[in-house]
Amino acid sequence: MNSYLINICLSFVISTIFCLLLVPVIVQVSLKLNLVDKPNERSAHKIPVPRLGGVGIFISTLAGIVISRNGLHAIASWPVLFSSTSILFLVGIWDDLKSLSAKLRFVIQICCATALASTGIRLTSLYGIFGIHELNTAGQYIITVLIITGTTNAFNLIDGIDGLAGGLAFISICVLMVVSWKLQLYSLVVVLASLAGGLAGFLKHNFNPAKIFMGDGGSLVLGYTMASVGILLIESAAKTPHLSKPSDVAILVTSILVIPVFDTIRVFVHRIRKGKSPFSADKTHIHHLFLVAGLNHKKTSMILYCFSLLLVLLAAVLPYATGMSITIISMVVIFHIITEILRINQGVETWLAIIKKIEREGIA
Repeated sequence: MNSYLINICLSFVISTIFCLLLVPVIVQVSLKLNLVDKPNERSAHKIPVPRLGGVGIFISTLAGIVISRNGLHAIASWPVLFSSTSILFLVGIWDDLKSLSAKLRFVIQICCATALASTGIRLTSLYGIFGIHELNTAGQYIITVLIITGTTNAFNLIDGIDGLAGGLAFISICVLMVVSWKLQLYSLVVVLASLAGGLAGFLKHNFNPAKIFMGDGGSLVLGYTMASVGILLIESAAKTPHLSKPSDVAILVTSILVIPVFDTIRVFVHRIRKGKSPFSADKTHIHHLFLVAGLNHKKTSMILYCFSLLLVLLAAVLPYATGMSITIISMVVIFHIITEILRINQGVETWLAIIKKIEREGIA
């Protein structure tokens, strides 16, 4: 047990230090080569910012993994998970540099998720959520691919302000680490600790005002990893229910995905109702609504961190009193109430701006 702890701590520290040293170099090179994210109608920043932070996170995580025998064992145990994650990293970097076609990116994500599902990392049951248990083979593949690709894209879209995506990912990875430890998947804990270390080093440079963004090379990898590892842990729990019930793991995994996934669903529905493409650019994500309410990047990120931790706490406690389905409904309802209040405030702010403009024109 002590040797595992030493490996985990060492991987975390190595990855953190590696990223702290690597990111400033990436920033300098990106600025020199003009590899920056320029402000547009979807952006919350005002000046060009380097967008290759995902390179620092990925390389630092890899460094933390390979220095540990347990980390190398994880790669050998789940080769498709690591190879598909690497493919998405390259796709993300390609998109950051050359703006890859959205359709091609989506097809690659589906292929990666399907390949992973074919290795056995797929949901075989919903373990009683909404009364659903065993899934047939087709259902297993469909739901698994839908969850992985949906989460991958949702996390990509939540990366809109300084520190938000990295901080939410750090919280989520820590939750997955605790579950992995409880399931005695120590080699997976090393991998997650390395990723957490890379995120910690990255966040030092990503907090407002951000010196660098993670870009698609970071957000696609993080979304894919969280969904894939979450499914892996649920199915591992099903094989070792004496360590942790799969239903308990499933509700915890759900809690860390609520903010990015349900915010994306909410925004897509809102755009479709207005007759727009769900992928059209606007500022209606939850972090944008907080900014409209007068909060800055740092306060918005901190509030959403706290909200994420609250959801995890509810997932850990509430099922024992109300059951899994009611817990999920409760989390979604809380999220909906918060976003509706913020949306109403956005409408009020818009009308106030119109009235002020009319008054100024009248005076003129």
